[in-house]
Amino acid sequence: MEKVLDLKKTVAELVKEFPEFQQAMAEIGFKEILNPIALEVMGRVMTLPKGAAVKGIPLETVLAGLKARGFSIKEEAPAAEESAAAGREEALRNLLRRLSAGESLASVREDFVRDFASVSAEEIAAAEQKLIQEGTPLHEVQRLCDVHSALFHGHIGPSPESASPGGRGCTPQANEPSAAAALAPGHPLRVLLAENEGLLRILTEAETALQKHDAPALLAVLRALNGLYPHYGKKETLLMTVLYRYEVTGPSGVMWGVDDEIKGELRALEQELPRGLAGQEERIAAFLQRIQDMIYKEEKILFPLTLRFFNETDWYMVYRDMPDMGLAFGAEAPAWPEGDAWIAAEEAKDRAVIAEGKVRLPTGTMSFAELAAILALLPIDITFIDKDDKQRFFSNPGQVFARPRLALNSNVRNCHPANVLPVVEQLIADFKAGQRDHMDVYRYIKGKPVGVRYLAVRDETGAYLGTVELVQDFTDALQAFEEKAETGGTQPPHPVA
Repeated sequence: MEKVLDLKKTVAELVKEFPEFQQAMAEIGFKEILNPIALEVMGRVMTLPKGAAVKGIPLETVLAGLKARGFSIKEEAPAAEESAAAGREEALRNLLRRLSAGESLASVREDFVRDFASVSAEEIAAAEQKLIQEGTPLHEVQRLCDVHSALFHGHIGPSPESASPGGRGCTPQANEPSAAAALAPGHPLRVLLAENEGLLRILTEAETALQKHDAPALLAVLRALNGLYPHYGKKETLLMTVLYRYEVTGPSGVMWGVDDEIKGELRALEQELPRGLAGQEERIAAFLQRIQDMIYKEEKILFPLTLRFFNETDWYMVYRDMPDMGLAFGAEAPAWPEGDAWIAAEEAKDRAVIAEGKVRLPTGTMSFAELAAILALLPIDITFIDKDDKQRFFSNPGQVFARPRLALNSNVRNCHPANVLPVVEQLIADFKAGQRDHMDVYRYIKGKPVGVRYLAVRDETGAYLGTVELVQDFTDALQAFEEKAETGGTQPPHPVA
């Protein structure tokens, strides 16, 4: 039998079709393929070209090795198929443009249902991303995010290629909640799905309280919705940060903005509801519906995109950083043995480097271990962005803001929501131009008085080296001053060593 490999199929599909393909790939350098768990988790979503890119092995080298072992490669899709795909993409964007122009959802949806049996998460991502690239303001796409979701609701499925025999695109499994549910219990997506299950229960309680016009019960439920902060935090700073590296930016930027709007509305309702429920019913119902819509977007668009693009190491890094973000809505985070093994290996590498290294400064010398211990004692979070706008270092994660290690080496623009990007970009531009050397921000964050200072870092000639951010919680300091004021400043309120 001729062994013809279709590069659009996943690695798992190719192994199932040609069992000898597994050993051939291992001999070429993809030894992970022999691991049944890796094949199950990543093989279902990884194609041969993407796997080669992740491993840093030229695709031509991989194909040559396969051809030497008796395989041949299926020719690329004919121009007619490529033209059809391009036409489908343009038709989808036109539907979104009509919504932006103010046409009713009902009329646009009628055409969508007529022309599209289903649409994949990748197609939605590409359509929104292309609109932004064409000049549609991000805030405009964000404003219509819920309308887009309503347009596609019930029709998000496999990409067109997977509908025909032999095609795959975004596999059907990767577009169903069961795809993540089939992963290991400790896998990050399983944890996020469990949080969504708990969130749905809270939304049901909120709807019941709203129907009964029970303001105290509704307020209690709204306070339980503060779990949105760690839930959205994991989604934004972990999943979206990695998606940005794969240049999947449209849905991430849009969802992040909507998340911020939902959190802002939650804060407003918590402040206003104690004054009474009358007149707020429609507003609260819309708020609860918006949260439920976001669950749909996560499970039908965002999560499938992560399964499509993330490699094994990406998931291990997400797993490592998730505990710092906190859990929500009663969900548990079981251990993931493969992730724990990766973390242990990485920590062993770090310990070896720390044990050997020393830092030599103009005013003295210390070991890496001593420096790390000193930084951990400081009552301040430190983040350094280099001259190329890459996040290179941070200390004390979680004292004020949770900072994932997987964000290291990412562009600082990919670590902020769209609404604050103009401020970040202007500040860095001013630092680089020498127009300012610092900026201070003092405000309450999660009920705590927090000071944030941004400083331009320059060498002895004045050349820009980067930006350092210093974040400090002033709760204890303010309390100390208040106690001292009460005593008339005659004695310190706390013991002094």
